[in-house]
Amino acid sequence: LVLCCRQGGRVESMDDLIIPTLTAAEVAAECAGQPTATIVGFGSLLSETSARGTCPGLSNFQIARVRGWQRVFAHPAAIFFERGIARPETKEIASLSAELGAPEASFVVATFEVPVADIGPLLLREEEFDFVKVPFYGLGAGPAAPPLGHGYMCTRSTDDEVLDTRGLREKYRKHLEPAFGFTSIWGEQWGEASGIRPCPVYCRHCVLATRRDGVPDEARESFLDNTLLADRKTTLREYLAGAGSHVMDSLPPPSLSNRYNG
Repeated sequence: LVLCCRQGGRVESMDDLIIPTLTAAEVAAECAGQPTATIVGFGSLLSETSARGTCPGLSNFQIARVRGWQRVFAHPAAIFFERGIARPETKEIASLSAELGAPEASFVVATFEVPVADIGPLLLREEEFDFVKVPFYGLGAGPAAPPLGHGYMCTRSTDDEVLDTRGLREKYRKHLEPAFGFTSIWGEQWGEASGIRPCPVYCRHCVLATRRDGVPDEARESFLDNTLLADRKTTLREYLAGAGSHVMDSLPPPSLSNRYNG
């Protein structure tokens, strides 16, 4: 397993692979003057229907694969508390992110283009993340195949960046401190032995998105087999068959039924 950390705007892995990370504002600045920007989605955005709900002006939607990265449920998201779907008593509060993995790691993603005019508001909604520009490859492409393109993908940030530089400490403190006695999104408190688990309503939403018409079987299977819990060992498929068997029965409240049903 290759773990990574953010150091001065970089993702730096243990094998000395260094990949620049960007804030939402830096992505917007990098895209300035271009008509569109390419987004790489790996949760509910695997469904074009769901992606269009988030980005109505998207174009060139396709399913692809990223290499050398892994998809994990490993950090708390404030929006789950705000919407009343977090379960802090069982640590079922985790959202998805991507992080550097072993060279052979990979998972299926959706890629699409959005107008640059829409990129700033879109990325700012992903308040707790940094972004990386990653190559993506065709499904079934061999190891020597060139990438289909490059796009921006959410990745881990740091507590210093999100809580302090972005001024979100109080927002997260009021949700996390009463339940857990600390305020952290990306710290070691949510490490491999933390027991943090997927937010059930959100996890169900993502699984349902992969079951929509038009989503390739490879994307559905990848979401189950190439998504890990915080221990970086348990796959989502294994979790849903065991300790997470309740997830697919975890319905959203009526007010969020349209938002969290795939």
